[in-house]
Amino acid sequence: MTNKLNVLIVEDDENDSDALIAEINAKSDRLCLAGALKSSDAALAFIRSHNPHAVILDLELQDGMGDGLDLLSKLQSTVLCRKPYIIVNTNSTSKVAGKSAKKMGADYAFAKWQKGYSPKTVINHLLLVMPEILGCEEEALATLTEDQLQNKMRDFMQDEFNKLGVSVKNKGYNYLVDAVIMAANGENGNWAKAIGEKTGKKEDSVTNAMKYAIKNTWTNADINNLQKYYTAVLRKDKTEPTILEFVIYYKQKLINYLNK
Repeated sequence: MTNKLNVLIVEDDENDSDALIAEINAKSDRLCLAGALKSSDAALAFIRSHNPHAVILDLELQDGMGDGLDLLSKLQSTVLCRKPYIIVNTNSTSKVAGKSAKKMGADYAFAKWQKGYSPKTVINHLLLVMPEILGCEEEALATLTEDQLQNKMRDFMQDEFNKLGVSVKNKGYNYLVDAVIMAANGENGNWAKAIGEKTGKKEDSVTNAMKYAIKNTWTNADINNLQKYYTAVLRKDKTEPTILEFVIYYKQKLINYLNK
């Protein structure tokens, strides 16, 4: 297990960024600067490829590109090898923004306008929680091989479908599992076409099998299980979800499970 905490700074104010960098460098025996960025899109790509232990995120990237809340939202819908510990820094006095950030996965928040705030207080906070962050690293998905990760995802989806009442006898059962995993991996194209190419089936055949598996579930499964395990709201004119609605719902459940 590493004895240093890799920290990414996402801050568009150069003075604030420089001050945070200076504090991190002053604790170089325990902290390591992973990077300093101004763009939320660049930060998302960096987090996915470099897996920093912690992120110090400015919510208002007015002089950079993007938005802190947008980054938090995208991280919620991304499979990560390790969920970083996220500290939010903000000049905003909005309670709504603060609560939204927490709901979207921020672990802690500092208001820059509050008395006693300084970049040093942010870094000191990181040092306090550092043992717990590094202690969780041994359980991170980064320790899994690609095959182990795929099996972990498949086991979870099969368990979810079994609880819901999707019959394994339906050909669409495995197609839906594949589609959810593909969606979680960022493949947002035509799942039926990709599955068909992999299995040697026609695209229409795969689509119809997935539709039938969903329809059959809503027709024959225990209504209590449907209400308990599928909590997305159906449109008033529909008795069961579409393939897209079904896959996106379970995509998010899968990502939430992996990012715990």
